[in-house]
Amino acid sequence: MGAAMRKVEGWGWIGVGTTEKGVARVMLPKSSKKAVEEALRDFRNGVNQSLAENCLQAISRYLKGESVNFERIPIDWDFVPPVHRSILLTLCKTVPLGQTITYGELARRCGIPRAARLVGQAMAKNPVPILVPCHRVIRSDGSLGGFGGGITLKRKLLDLEQRMQRNTPPTEVGGYETKPAEAG
Repeated sequence: MGAAMRKVEGWGWIGVGTTEKGVARVMLPKSSKKAVEEALRDFRNGVNQSLAENCLQAISRYLKGESVNFERIPIDWDFVPPVHRSILLTLCKTVPLGQTITYGELARRCGIPRAARLVGQAMAKNPVPILVPCHRVIRSDGSLGGFGGGITLKRKLLDLEQRMQRNTPPTEVGGYETKPAEAG
């Protein structure tokens, strides 16, 4: 397992943990490097280190306002129960950048229309936030609902995506599709 971390201006310390199968953990921004190091302690043996570094670079670009195609980054789903995996994959496939969906609507798209709470549990236990954009799932009344990084971070990510959505189509850069942030 590999681990990588860095500080992103305006966001804080982020981190990625990998296994031989793919990314297994994404740490949302924290104010302290030590908090990220501690959360990634089980990923310190260097396995798939290049993936950890590449994923970290992609997340950093995203947080700086570049649209990144995370679909090309392999995820190790071994740590995710099958029902949660199905919900998280449906989210990835059906809710694009800059859009939101309610817990109930996502449950309907998954074929389990009365399972809004199960969807909420899957979002809460998502080990790879940002790669799997659980911040895009909101309550039926339009309020933000919960988020592992806190409501302020959820709002900040949604606002970032609204700005990014207005940019030009992605281009291929460094192995990931990205598009530059608007100037100014």
